[in-house]
Amino acid sequence: MIKNSLQAKELAVILSVSKSKAGQIIRELNKELEDEGYIAIRGRIPVQLARKKFPYHDLSDERIMEELKKVNEQHL
Repeated sequence: MIKNSLQAKELAVILSVSKSKAGQIIRELNKELEDEGYIAIRGRIPVQLARKKFPYHDLSDERIMEELKKVNEQHL
């Protein structure tokens, strides 16, 4: 399954930042989207935008799914 958007908890794991920092990043990027005339979904950012803004992080579909599996296993 390919994810189209990332939530703060997912972005935090992938970027190795706190959940609050990930939320701040999402708010800033959503503001940029709205300023460009796009509709932004609160609390989420498109994966394509994350790939564009964080070119030095591995945001491949495989890596995203791998990290999310780890997070889900920790919560069980």
